[in-house]
Amino acid sequence: MFRDIISSKRYWTWVLRLAIGFMILFSILEHVMEYGGIDYEAFLETKIRYGQWQRYVLSRLAGGLIYGLILGYYFEIKKRKSLQENEN
Repeated sequence: MFRDIISSKRYWTWVLRLAIGFMILFSILEHVMEYGGIDYEAFLETKIRYGQWQRYVLSRLAGGLIYGLILGYYFEIKKRKSLQENEN
């Protein structure tokens, strides 16, 4: 079942959607908590100008991918189990 799920196009669509959603939501929440609101100048100063943008982008991509892989698999396995129960 694992290989079937991993090889399905639908699974990877879920992974992509969840990863993008996670990256956006996490970035907004972190920004608000770190700067006490929306402060683009402080963000640019701390994350971009001092060469930390690679780390920032890499952490978002890795976190989003891991989140998407785990939850995408969970949703896919849950859907397959419910389809099996409906067939019986």
